[in-house]
Parts: sequence; structure tokens; C-alpha cells
Amino acid sequence: MKRITTFVLILLAALLIAQAAFSLQWPIAHDGAPLLYEAFLMQNGKIPYLDFYDFQMPGSFIAYYLLGAVSNFGPVRLRILDLFILAALIVITYFAMRRFGRLPAVAGGILFGLKYLQGGPTLALQREYLLLIFISLSLLIGLRDSLTLKHRLSLGMLFGLSAVIKPHAALGLVPFLLFDIADIRQRLGLSLPRSAWTSIFPATIGFLIPVSLIGIWLALNNALIPFFEIALNYWPLYSQINGNMEVTSSAERMSFLLNQIWRLGGSAVWLIPAGVGLYLHRNRQIYLLASLTIVYAVYPALSGQFFPYHYIPFIYTIILTASLALSSDFHPQFKTSHFSLITSSLLLVTVLAAIRPSQTFIRQIEGKPIATSTDRAVEISRYIEKNLEAGDEVQSLDWTGGTLLAMLETRAPIATSYVFDFYFYHHVSETYIQSLRADFMNQLQGAEPRFIIEVVAIDKPWVSGEGTSREFPALRAFLDERYSVTMEREDYIIYERR
Repeated sequence: MKRITTFVLILLAALLIAQAAFSLQWPIAHDGAPLLYEAFLMQNGKIPYLDFYDFQMPGSFIAYYLLGAVSNFGPVRLRILDLFILAALIVITYFAMRRFGRLPAVAGGILFGLKYLQGGPTLALQREYLLLIFISLSLLIGLRDSLTLKHRLSLGMLFGLSAVIKPHAALGLVPFLLFDIADIRQRLGLSLPRSAWTSIFPATIGFLIPVSLIGIWLALNNALIPFFEIALNYWPLYSQINGNMEVTSSAERMSFLLNQIWRLGGSAVWLIPAGVGLYLHRNRQIYLLASLTIVYAVYPALSGQFFPYHYIPFIYTIILTASLALSSDFHPQFKTSHFSLITSSLLLVTVLAAIRPSQTFIRQIEGKPIATSTDRAVEISRYIEKNLEAGDEVQSLDWTGGTLLAMLETRAPIATSYVFDFYFYHHVSETYIQSLRADFMNQLQGAEPRFIIEVVAIDKPWVSGEGTSREFPALRAFLDERYSVTMEREDYIIYERR
């Protein structure tokens, strides 16, 4: 059975390599374009929160700034970086999991790689994927019999780095600390408060190091107060938007959360082989891994939106737990051909049910074009490149619809500090949103950019529900008075200053 399993893993690895090779042709898509354009602004001396408005965590800007600096924003170079990160994840995962046997260690990395590429360009280089490097390193450090001071400090730093990208990613530190406290009590016989202090204090110091460095960087650039203003005023509003891009009442929101959380992003099927893996091992390290899986199953509920990329950490940890179903050969009590056949077949059935080639990969195999908003971006990019002159500025009325990708490709400067217009159309009666609208109009009237590009496609992320609107009268009056339509398509309009 071990030979058959090895052969299947070789086939899956070949499929992973094939998809990886084809993914080099994937364009920048979805959230990648706005974040990379903001990284371009940072390369030109702009500071997040101070010089351009966005609600992302500062670690996200730094991560994308580094990606942009290394790749020079070239799509192929970004794809190579993406695959390099995936390869690093697979290698780190192997060394973290090899204590459970080579087959589970190899299978975990391969299966996650296939699941990640299944998401296509939209899932590529999402922030949850970038912070997986820190989570995988935490497994490498934390999946051991006991932790030292250095290990606790390192775990704190890793989850601090995760937190500056996505704050609730830091919840993954909790299982490590709880298991460490229990181990200290049992091994050293210390009291619970003393054990907790021994574990939590160095982890907290490690956690605060990257958080403090980020805070100092923002403070030195006069961006710390603007960051807190966004966190205090905008985050509570954004958190009321659910995964269907709707603002709902508290009761409806709770119903939405309860309806979504048990679905596990469509990945609940992995619970079956994961349960087998737990049954086969039943030791401290596996219980720790299972606890981490539970934490990241709850993680999407904290945002309340349940977008596919929110499940990346959960998918990673549940696949690692499920891969342990291949390790029955390493346990004498289960070392029978029949039992090994059952557990391996169970994982294989799960793989067939849950993992398939991405739709983008299939379209490539069939010789069809990759259908994304980048088609729109190509047209807009050509127009900007042909018509934009030195000193001209462009204003985007878009988010993920292709305008910012076109502006990135042409290195077009933006006219205001508002990179996209999503903020202006939800909670419109709130004083804070009204202040954003007013500030945007003041900047726009002062700048009078040469071009304003508005995406009106159905894939634009409009928010619906109470307090939302698709109307912005002041903006419409400004466009009517000072701009003419120079290009109009079904999904976007380019305005030029008269």
C-alpha cells in the first residue's frame, strides 16, 4: 500500500508542477492590483494612511511593497515570487511534519499547493497566504515535546508578524501557549500562575517586537494618528458588511454568521481524514495541530465576511491534519494491510472530492483566454499610455475592476489620496463617511486630474442594504460641469477634463 500511496503522491506532485508552470501566465487580479498600486505609491515616497487612504493593516503594505520592489511589479516576476513562497511553504511544512512520517510530510505540502492553485489568479498572493510563512514556521518551532525560552520568544515574533498583516491571525498563538503552560506544569511541577508567566511573558515580548517596530515606523512618518483614526472610525463600519456585500441588522448578521461558520468554506469534507489522523496519533503535537485548525476555522467568522481567502489558514492546517491518515504504517498497532488501505483510500477519496484543477488552468489547457478584469485593464492601460502626458494625473473610481492595474502598468500618478471609491457608498448617513466624501471632493476639485476612470461593471463590489447608496451627487455634478466622456464602454467610462 505504501508503494501505491507514493505513486499517487508522485502523480499529484506532477499535477502541481504542471499547474505551477501554467500559472506563470496568470495576470495580477482582484486584491493584488490595489495593494500593488499602493506599493508603487510607497516607492514614490507616499506613506500609508497619511498620503493615501486604505483600511488595511500596515504589515500588508510592507509585504506588498517588498513584493513590488523585488518584482518591479512585473506579472511574471510576481508569479515566480508566488511560486517561490509556495515552494518555501512546502519545504518548511515537510520539516515540521516529518516527525509523523515522510508520507504525511510530503502529502501535506503537495495537497495544500494543489488547493491553493485551485483558487486561480484571484487567490494568488492574498494576505492570508503571505502570513502562512509565519504559521508554518510556528509549526516547525512549536511541534516539539517542550519549548525553551528561545522558542517562546520566536513564536511570539512569528504571530506578531502575522498580526501586523491580519490582527486575528494572532489567535494561532493561543494553542501554543496553552499547551506549553500545561507542559510546564506537568514537567516542572510549577503552579499555574508561575507556569503561565514562564510561557506568556517571553511570547508577549516576542509578539510586541514587530508590533512596536511597525508603530515606531508609523509614528516617525506622522501616520500613527491617521491609522488610529481609520481603525476607530472606519473598521467598525466595514465590519458590518457581510460576505454578500450587504449591510444587515444585528439579527440578520448573526443568522448569516451561524449559517456560514459550520460550512467551513466548503472544506468540511477534510474533517473525515483529519479525524482519522487524530485517532492514529493521539499525542500532544497532534492535539496542538488540531487546536490550531479549530482556531483558524473560527478565524473567518471574526471578519464576518467568509471570503475564500479567509479560509487559507484553515485549509492549510486541516490538510496537514488530514495527511496524518497516511501514517498508519508507522504504528505497529495499526500496521495491517487492510487498515492502511482503508485510511489511505479515505484520504484519496477526500482529495478527489475537494481538490481539482483551477478553472483558469482548465481554460489554459483548452486554449481559451484567461477571463478576468485584466481584459478591461488592458484597454484602459492602452488608453492611458497613449494619452497621458507628463504632469497629468488620473483618478480611479474603482476598486478591483482593472483601473488600478492599468494605472500600475502605466505608472500613472493618482490625483487624490483616495485610491478607490468603495468607502463612499456604504453607511452614507454616517458623519465619518460624509467627511470622507467631502475630503475627496475637496481634493478632486483642487487637483482637477486630466482623466477620471469609472468602472460601472456588474462585478464592481457595490454594497447593498440599509444606509448604502450608488449616488454621489457632488461627484456627479463635478463630472457634468468640468469633464467630458472621452471613452464609454459597457463596463467603464473614461472622463477627460474640458
